[in-house]
Amino acid sequence: MNFYKKLLLLPLLSISLYANYWDDYNLFAEYMGYERDYNKAVNIAKKEKKDLLVILVSDGCPFCHRLVDTILIKKDIRDYINKKYIKLIINRDTDKNIPKKLIRPFSPVTYIIDAPSGQIIDEIDGWQEEENYLWHL
Repeated sequence: MNFYKKLLLLPLLSISLYANYWDDYNLFAEYMGYERDYNKAVNIAKKEKKDLLVILVSDGCPFCHRLVDTILIKKDIRDYINKKYIKLIINRDTDKNIPKKLIRPFSPVTYIIDAPSGQIIDEIDGWQEEENYLWHL
C-alpha cells in the first residue's frame, strides 16, 4: 500500500477506535469517575450528603452506548452530575449484587436515589436528547 493510502486510512482507523472506546463500561467508569459498587457509592453519597445517580446499562445495548457516548460525556452534563450526585454505572449483564429495585427488563435506565433512605426519587427510561436528559436531572 502506498504512503498516501496509508495516510488516508489513519484518520478512519482512529475514528473507529474512538467509537468503540466506551464499549467497556469499566473503562468508562474509571475514566469518568463513576463508582462500580452500589454499596460503596451509597456510603460516599451519605457522607457527602448528595443523591446517588445510577446508570443501568447492558452489553450490546445500542441505546446504552448512545447514552454513554453522546450524553454522559458532554461537559455541561458531566459538570452538573459531578456537582450534584455521586455517580454509579451498573452493567446488568456482568455486575453482581445489583439491588432488586434497580433491575429492569430493558436498559438504559437512569435512577436518582436518595442515599439515606434508598428511595428512588426519579427514573429516566431509555436514551434521550441532551436537553431532555439534563432537564430530568
